Amino acid sequence: MPKANRKGKTKEINVPKLSKKKMDEMESDIKTLTISYTFLLSSLIIFLLSLESFKLNLFNNSVSIAIFIMPLAYFLVDMILKEIGLKPAKIAIVVSTIILFIAILVTDNVFNIEFNILKYIGTILAYSISQFLNISIYYYMLGNYKTPLFFVFLNLVFALLVNNMFYMFFNSNMIFNNTFWAGYIVVICIQTLICMILAIILNLIEQGIEV
Repeated sequence: MPKANRKGKTKEINVPKLSKKKMDEMESDIKTLTISYTFLLSSLIIFLLSLESFKLNLFNNSVSIAIFIMPLAYFLVDMILKEIGLKPAKIAIVVSTIILFIAILVTDNVFNIEFNILKYIGTILAYSISQFLNISIYYYMLGNYKTPLFFVFLNLVFALLVNNMFYMFFNSNMIFNNTFWAGYIVVICIQTLICMILAIILNLIEQGIEV
């Protein structure tokens, strides 16, 4: 890269470049990590789906045990984005969304659950839209800011706000009432506390190089 000196002459600056072998090894590592993380995220989604029917009574509201683990899905996608790049994060979201759809179909057929189109639309939209919003905002922050802890935390909470709004809205037959809002607030408060811990961990992870 040429650089002008005080006398007006240009001086070449040698920028070290990775060898083709090193680049191939790096791309191979990224592909391996992408497959591994995608498998992990898909497994987590199936696990969350299996916990959906287990309920707890909190503050006179029936909530699923899955709400305690749901923030991990967003944390994992952000970790993929930060470590190996945007493309692997998108792949993980798309594959896990397909797995989620298939898992719901299989579960409903095995347990003879009546088909509910609103349930399918709500679950798929809630997960995919909130995840893509999550990585879009986080990717922007990684490229333009030093990603302060508070913003990382806010991004996780915002993604969960969107997910819960879509999911609960469609699963409550598109009706907003006092029960809906009470349950929504309880879920968000619990997940906000969990996000505080996850944001600290996410901020400690070193940012990798996107190839």
